[in-house]
Amino acid sequence: MKSFIVRPLVSSKYSTFAKAYIYNSSNEFKNDELVHIRKEDSSFSIIAQVKLFANGGGDNIIQLSSSLRNYSGLLLGHKVNIFACNRRIEYAASVLVSVSDESLSVEVLETILNDVGIIAPGMIFTKNNSDNHQKIYISIIDVNLDPTMDSINNGLSRLNIDEAQANEDINLPLISPFFIFRKNSTKVFLDNSSSISRTKYPNIPYPITYASMGGLKKEIEILKTTIELPLHKPTLFSQFGITPPRGILLYGPPGTGKTMLLKAVANETEAHILTINGPSIVSQYLGQTEKAVREIFSEARKFQPSIIFIDEIDSLAPSRSSDDSGEVESRVVATLLTLMDGMGDSGRLVVVAATNRPNNIDPALRRPGRFDQEIEVGIPDVDSRFEILKIQFAKMKKHSLSQEDIKNIASKTHGYVGADLTALCRESVMKTIKRGMIDGKVSDDYDDSLQVSITDVESALVEITPSAMREIFLEMPKVYWDDIGGQEIVKEKLKEMVELPLQAADAFKKLGIKSPKGLLLYGPPGCSKTLTAKALATESGLNFLAVKGPEIFNKFVGESEKAIREIFRKARAASPSIIFFDEIDALSPDRSDGDGGSSSSALHVLTTLLNEIDGVEELNGVVIVGATNRPDSIDPALLRPGRLDRHIYVAPPNKSARLQILTKLTKNFHIETDDQINLDEIAELTEGCSGAEVALLVQEAGLAAIMEDNNTDKVQKRHFDIALQNLSRTITREMLDYYEEFANQSKV
Repeated sequence: MKSFIVRPLVSSKYSTFAKAYIYNSSNEFKNDELVHIRKEDSSFSIIAQVKLFANGGGDNIIQLSSSLRNYSGLLLGHKVNIFACNRRIEYAASVLVSVSDESLSVEVLETILNDVGIIAPGMIFTKNNSDNHQKIYISIIDVNLDPTMDSINNGLSRLNIDEAQANEDINLPLISPFFIFRKNSTKVFLDNSSSISRTKYPNIPYPITYASMGGLKKEIEILKTTIELPLHKPTLFSQFGITPPRGILLYGPPGTGKTMLLKAVANETEAHILTINGPSIVSQYLGQTEKAVREIFSEARKFQPSIIFIDEIDSLAPSRSSDDSGEVESRVVATLLTLMDGMGDSGRLVVVAATNRPNNIDPALRRPGRFDQEIEVGIPDVDSRFEILKIQFAKMKKHSLSQEDIKNIASKTHGYVGADLTALCRESVMKTIKRGMIDGKVSDDYDDSLQVSITDVESALVEITPSAMREIFLEMPKVYWDDIGGQEIVKEKLKEMVELPLQAADAFKKLGIKSPKGLLLYGPPGCSKTLTAKALATESGLNFLAVKGPEIFNKFVGESEKAIREIFRKARAASPSIIFFDEIDALSPDRSDGDGGSSSSALHVLTTLLNEIDGVEELNGVVIVGATNRPDSIDPALLRPGRLDRHIYVAPPNKSARLQILTKLTKNFHIETDDQINLDEIAELTEGCSGAEVALLVQEAGLAAIMEDNNTDKVQKRHFDIALQNLSRTITREMLDYYEEFANQSKV
């Protein structure tokens, strides 16, 4: 089947807006014949009237107006197929129109639409106003309204979608139904407050524009400068005797909007668009892949100004020195290098590539003269997330969220990229739909007035994990500050260190003060160091990465260090975040020990850890929390200011804290019915016990009660007496002296 390349139709006449101009050397189509036009990879078509060139720029060219291209989602450079239209097109009984220029009367609109001839819901006709040089927009909101209706809105509500689509073919479904406008027969209704119903016409494509993207203002401005100027005003560069940019590389984590930016550029820029997708051009035959790349560059040079998009360029042109690169990839890289060098200095051709692995691309492509500009599309901050959510909820329409609610959601979604926020909105809608179901089914009485509430969004938030955290996501137990008995000073210090830099970020910036990077929790075993870290993760709402020593060490050389680097890379990508190292002394042995106990691998891991925390690359938005019961075994370099500089002693619980633990853990023991049990007395008897030992006492008392009676629902004093007799204390006076000595040393 023959393909036609979409090219612009330069005309200011309304009569050309629904026409397709082709050069038909084979006489396959006749002048004024109606045809279907369908993009090669699309299921939906449009209808247009053929106009034949007397002589054309090639027998594979089809010229379409910007109005027809925007309606159908076609871009310059897209490949389309043309089919004969054998269906009968109905005359429009009435048309609902919205216009940007209120001075346009119904009589003028009738003349304009009569010139257009063929219309469809969703079409927008644009024309420059010669008086004020602004564009006039005429939008077709709906067609075939009953002209006898008193109210336009009532007429809209009574339209039947089956009637509106009655003319559609099974094999060639339309984007929306097409009609013929006939002056003096088709009534025109004007209503500037109306908009096209996406529910009724779901196949009309959403054009991705700069305005429909949130949180990427900086990146969009750079793209405008580096793409639109070289394409449309290349002489500006030649006046200064320099060459315009040839290539732009967009890089950043998955889901941040790199591919979406490419689509927005394509829609906003009146340029010939060509796309290189690795799987579609890679061939099993020798030389065919390189030939496909050369043909794309050849077409781009032919139809300037043009843009070549290469998505996921790391898979098409990996570094030739890596294991990922085979013979085919090496030849493709060489071909790309040659073609980009041969693009010339005219500036009418730009190559834009996207990747989330910039370091895997062959270095020769990243030098000046090839990909001149590199734009990072990073994880959005709280303001950017607010912009993205505003746009998403504006599309949703049926919601009850205020601006303050959306801001609150943005502040809670640390590390979420644009794709995650879109998924959050989708999941919120799912929660709303489920809320309106009866017995798990959508009933006939389903409440159409249901709206997405803040409760739906918050329940969806639990189920959506940031993309950067998915492969290392841990289902952390929900531990809160109230679950930890006592330790008030420890809790306050942790809150200050983690929450204060977020709450007073502007004050930190004004004073030029950097927030603390890390803290060390040390103390006897069983005194809730790990539990405190879990509570910090739950209460702060930050992304939490828990690191276990045995998972780090690997028998292969360099793999352990790579694991540390990967943990910090993910933490940076998902910032603000917390990295928790439990038993950190296993990863950071003291290098000054002369007993040779530290292995070479452990020392390499320590060196990597030091470099990641306070090396050349800045560690922003990441807090390190380490826990140990052997603080003197940690290398002093890790404990110096700028690294783990806050040392917090997690002491054994005092009597008040022990009483809190006992009260919390015995809430289901029904001890209020036993006057002999005195928790205050038990707290006194457990002097010197750790929190874990107090928890064990409660568990042993409950176990004793169950062993006595399998059906018991309460625990009595004798059960606690049994547990107290078997209670062992692991914390000694020497151990406490050891921690006090370390605390005094760290203060010096």
